[in-house]
Amino acid sequence: MLYGEDRICEKLKLCHVVLADSAASDKFRERLQYKCKGTPYFEVDSLNAATHRDNVKAIGITDAELAGAIINLLR
Repeated sequence: MLYGEDRICEKLKLCHVVLADSAASDKFRERLQYKCKGTPYFEVDSLNAATHRDNVKAIGITDAELAGAIINLLR
């Protein structure tokens, strides 16, 4: 799992899905979505609570099975 826009963009080829916090700024979410073209991208509520970390605005899921389960849940 990768945390943060910079790390996700550096290793985008490893990401099977990218999740952005819906509470993040519009500009951040638009920029991240643009950079992640070709990778499934979803906006979700409360990434901080889900990851038990402070100030998490985006995560990239690198595990294929976990990513598949997340995609199935969010579609």
